[in-house]
Amino acid sequence: MVEIIRKLRRPPILTSSAIPCLRHLPTINITEGCALGCSYCYIQGYSHYPGPERVILFENTAEVVRDELRRKRKRPRRVYFSPSSDAFQYLPEVQEVTFQTMSVLLEAGIEVAFLTKGFVADRFLQLFKGAPQLVFAQIGITSLDPGVWRTFEPRTGPPSQRVESIRSLRGIGIETTARLDPLIPDLTDTEANMNPLLAALREAGVTRASASFLFLRQCFADRLSAQLDGFMLAGSVLAWRYQDFVDGCGGGRMTSLEDRALRFERLSTLCGQHGIRLNACRCKNPELGGSGCLIAGPAPVPADPTAPQSLFECR
Repeated sequence: MVEIIRKLRRPPILTSSAIPCLRHLPTINITEGCALGCSYCYIQGYSHYPGPERVILFENTAEVVRDELRRKRKRPRRVYFSPSSDAFQYLPEVQEVTFQTMSVLLEAGIEVAFLTKGFVADRFLQLFKGAPQLVFAQIGITSLDPGVWRTFEPRTGPPSQRVESIRSLRGIGIETTARLDPLIPDLTDTEANMNPLLAALREAGVTRASASFLFLRQCFADRLSAQLDGFMLAGSVLAWRYQDFVDGCGGGRMTSLEDRALRFERLSTLCGQHGIRLNACRCKNPELGGSGCLIAGPAPVPADPTAPQSLFECR
C-alpha cells in the first residue's frame, strides 16, 4: 500500500525542468515520487525520491499556482505536467490536486500539456471539453500484452484503457499523440508486438507518435534485469554500455547508437504502414536528429514570425 505524505509547497512553482525539451516552459509536479511504480522509471535515482511505496503530495499546488498567476506580469502560455511523476496516478488524492490545478490554469486561459500512463477520469474529460484547444495530451504505451504490462508497469492504466483514453480525448477535440517509451529491444519493438499496438492506436485516431528505447541506471538496473530475465533478454541488456544524453539529462546504459538507428528505421516503417508518423526522442538520442518528440505539444505559431518555431520540441 502506498503511503501519501501531505506537504505544503512554497513558491515559485511555475519553474522549468532540467530536461532540455522542457526548459522553455513552466512545469509542475503534483507529487514527489510516483505511485505507478514503473520498474524502469529514472526517478528512482533522484536524491529526493521518497521510495517505491511513498508519495509526497503537494496538496496546496492549485492555490500556489493561482496566487503566482495573480502576481505575474507575464503569464505563461503553456504549462506541462509532470516531468518527474504522473499527474494521473490512481490515488484519488493525487487526482484531486491535479484536477484543481489544471482547472486554475484552464480558467486563466493557459494551455495544459501532459504525458500519462495513468487514469484520465471522466471529470477531466468534462473539464477539458470546455476548452479542448488549450489541452495537449500524450499517452505512454508500448504494448498491448498483459504480461509486459503486469511485469513492468502494473499500477498504470491497463493498455486497453490507455487506448480508450486516446479515443476519448481525441473525441472531444484534444490533440493527442502516443509515446512508445521505453521500448525494450527484441521484446516490445518487434513486429509481433508493434503491429497490433499500432493498429489499435490508429483506430483510436492517432496519427503521430514518439519513441525512445530503454536505458539503465544503476538504481534500477539489477531489478529490471531480473524482470527481463523472464523474457530471455537479461544477458544482452547487461552488456549495454553507458551513453550520454543531451546536456542536462545525464545518461544511461543503452543499446548502441548504430543498433538504435536501425531499430528506429524499422519502427518508422512499421508506423508508416499504419498511417502514423514517428518521431524519436532527441534528449536520449541526440545524434539521430529529427523534429523531436513533442512531449509538451506542438510549438505554437508565434506572433512574431522571426521568433523560434521549436519552443516546445526536443532540441
